[in-house]
Order: sequence, then structure tokens, then C-alpha cells
Amino acid sequence: MRNWLTAMAVFFLVLAAAAAGEASPQRITATGVYVMGENDSPRIAKDAARQEAMRIAVEKAGVYVESYSRSENMTLTEDDVRVLSGAVLKVTSEKDVPELLGNVWRYTVTLTAEIDPDKMDLKAMMQKREELEKLQKERDDLRKQNEELLEKYKEAAGSEKDRLGTKLEKQYTLGQIFDRCVSLIQRGEHQTAVRELTAVIGDRSVTDSPLAYAYYLRGRAYYEQHAERRALEDFNETQRIPHDDGVYPVWRAHYYRGRIYYDRGRWQDACEELRLAWDASGHNDPEIGAALRRAEAKAHPAEAAPSGHGVDWGKIIGEIIDGTINSRRSRHLMPEQPAFRLTEREGCRNRMR
Repeated sequence: MRNWLTAMAVFFLVLAAAAAGEASPQRITATGVYVMGENDSPRIAKDAARQEAMRIAVEKAGVYVESYSRSENMTLTEDDVRVLSGAVLKVTSEKDVPELLGNVWRYTVTLTAEIDPDKMDLKAMMQKREELEKLQKERDDLRKQNEELLEKYKEAAGSEKDRLGTKLEKQYTLGQIFDRCVSLIQRGEHQTAVRELTAVIGDRSVTDSPLAYAYYLRGRAYYEQHAERRALEDFNETQRIPHDDGVYPVWRAHYYRGRIYYDRGRWQDACEELRLAWDASGHNDPEIGAALRRAEAKAHPAEAAPSGHGVDWGKIIGEIIDGTINSRRSRHLMPEQPAFRLTEREGCRNRMR
């Protein structure tokens, strides 16, 4: 009997261990390589290799997300997988190795990342997919601009190469931080994002557009935490700092200021902010367009009254009134016709029949 009980205990321990193993974070390893050209910066080489490793890691994460979604009986599009992969992937460590191969230096960066199934609620993430997609687009756009700047840097020479190199080094360094913070916001780790962005804001070497973007991202993190007062303070600071939208989409602060004003019933202020966001988006963001129409309907209710898909109800109602008046006038002018009346007794008799 004792042996049987011992065997059963071991069996359940094995099952528990297996279950724990299945729930443990899934590790992903990815490697990126950059071969330095003449007069290339080692720092740029390292960052370029890292960006390549990150791209590969996200692709590998996509394979896992797609497999996991099937186990949850979910059907995801290729675009869904891409957006969710960037959100759930968390880099835990990285290692860079410079090697001299003949007369050429090569930088290799290896990233270790993980996906934690216990913290991966794909269904909940899909419910806020639009927000995740916007954040992912910001990440993709920043990476694309870095790649384009890197190509220009490779082809440049002399003072132009030095100028682009300085810009690229700064952009890569901040880009890595911003990318990590956007990822934190996507995963719901807002307080960690706030801490990292506060450190960037406190760095006096960060100015102009990068500083404005840091305030914008921190405002986003506060907004997701429903700390609207703090979010609005950061969005206001974003607009105060001199900046342009050439690299960082700082203009999106207008959209979130508009949403906050709308929630506070400040309809006109909401309209102004959302109109700025709508123009900055190139009139190509349906969500911003819809938010602007809602704000305009509140700010100008008379102008936003239903028009019946182009039907001029004012004209129709006027014609009805005119028709009623004319009808009454006609009845007044026509000779009176003898009325057909029933006596009270005849009416009762007819009703009984």
C-alpha cells in the first residue's frame, strides 16, 4: 500500500513539473552581424548588429505566437502576429563580440529574449489591438529611419560621414531606449516605462525632438494608467519643447490631449487638438478622424444634427407645413358638404351588430 501511495505521489509530482515546464518563459536567441567599413564607428557597428538581431528575434517570436494562438483556438492574420510578437517579446540579455577578420572588423550581437505564456493574454491584447498597432508602427518607423540613415552613412565620406555618424550614434542610443519603453507600454508594464523615461528626461544631453518624444511616451504610459492629470502635463511639456516630427512622431500628443479634453467636456479644446492631429496624420488615420467628428458634434451640435444622408429635412418640413396650410385654405374655400351623422341610437345599434 505504501509503495502504491509513493508511486502515485511521484506520478503527480512529474505531472506538476511538466505543467510548470510548459508555463515557463520560452527563450529566444537571435544573432545580428555588422561588418565595419573604412572609417566606420565601432558604436554604430554594434548598434546596427543589435538592430538586425532584434529583427530576427521578433520573427522567431512570431512563430511562437502563431503556434500559441492555435492552442487557444484563435485565428490570427499575419499582421496580427507581427503586432503581437513585438508586444510580447522581452529582451533579457545581450552580448556583443568584436572580431578582427583579416583587415576587417566584424561585430556580432547575440540577444536572449523571452516570451512568458503566463503573462501573454492574446485575447485581451486583441481587444486593444489598435493601440498596440499604433505603438508598433512607431517602433517600425523609428527602425526604418535608422536603417535609411545607416545606408546614407555607409555611402558618405569625410566630414559628411562624421556628421551622419554623430547623428546616427545618438539616434541609435535613444532609439534603443525608446523601443524598449514602447515595448513596455505594449505589455502593460507602464510603471517601468515611466522610470526609464524619467531617466531620459533628466539627462541634460537629451534636448529638442528626442526630449519631446520622451515626454510624449511618458505621457502615454501615464494615460494607460488612467493618470490623466500627469499625462496631460507631459503632453503639454511635449508641445512646449522645440521639436519637429521628422524622426519622432511627437504630433501624436495632440491626439491624446484631444481625448483628455473630450473626456473633460472641453469640446472646443478637443476639436482644436484633434484637428491638429488629423492634419499631422495626413488625414489618413480613421481613429483620429472619428474622434474629431465626435468632438465637432459636441462643440457644434446644431451643425452636427442628422441630415438623413443628404436629405434636406428643413425643406421637406417646410413643404409639409405649406401643404397643410394650403389644404386648410382649400377646405375653407370649398362649399360645405352635408355631413353624414348617425343618431346615438343608430350608432349603438350598429355597434351591437
